[in-house]
Amino acid sequence: MIRVAHLSDLHFGAHRPALVPLLLEDIARFSPDAIAISGDLTQRAREEEFREAAAFIAALSAPVVAVPGNHDIPAGAIFERMFDPRRRWREFIADTTEPVVTLPGLALIGLDTVRRAQPHLDWSAGGISTSRLARLSARIDAAAGRTIVVVAHHPLRHPATAQDRARPIGATATLSMLRDAGVAAILSGHLHRSGEPAGAPPVMISGSSLSHRVLGVPNEWGLVELGDGPPRVRHRIADGTLWRDAAVLA
Repeated sequence: MIRVAHLSDLHFGAHRPALVPLLLEDIARFSPDAIAISGDLTQRAREEEFREAAAFIAALSAPVVAVPGNHDIPAGAIFERMFDPRRRWREFIADTTEPVVTLPGLALIGLDTVRRAQPHLDWSAGGISTSRLARLSARIDAAAGRTIVVVAHHPLRHPATAQDRARPIGATATLSMLRDAGVAAILSGHLHRSGEPAGAPPVMISGSSLSHRVLGVPNEWGLVELGDGPPRVRHRIADGTLWRDAAVLA
């Protein structure tokens, strides 16, 4: 059994500071093989927010694949957004926005779905270009023989509760390639609300792990278990200053 801790939408700068050490402790008690952070590490892509996010990642006790979300490129610094939107990510988080972690039996592959602009009004929606899709396909080919999990901020398939939200450009073609490649799961965020695994491959959506912008739902992270049969997720949600299984609070 392979176990991946799935976090998303940390939103440092609009986070709950008291939850940070408790989240680190809760993740550590499950000893995951790897950790996926599916975007929006910061609220406004400010340097101090990236520093907090980097310190959080450094405190994690397993290999990490972190990808950017739409909040991780500057909104107000228009010149930087248009010409070097990932500069602060490279400075504080990693020199790549599409990291890969390979372990015995597992390949955790990052996909950067952030776009600096859109041909419609929802610039937060993301997209996957044909060149980015080709690079993802090559990474998947290189990981043949392992269970493959892709980490992307924007869900390529939306749950029923978010059918009114714009999907990333190129989502259909990307899903088709991932299905044909036998990818086990896609770990995403963006919606601040968890979604049930569905389709092939299943899109497993985590709610926000640390943000106070949770729209009436608890903060959350998920322990994804990969083995024989479909992937499963154990939802952990914040209840005050405690993290508990979601079923306990149901």
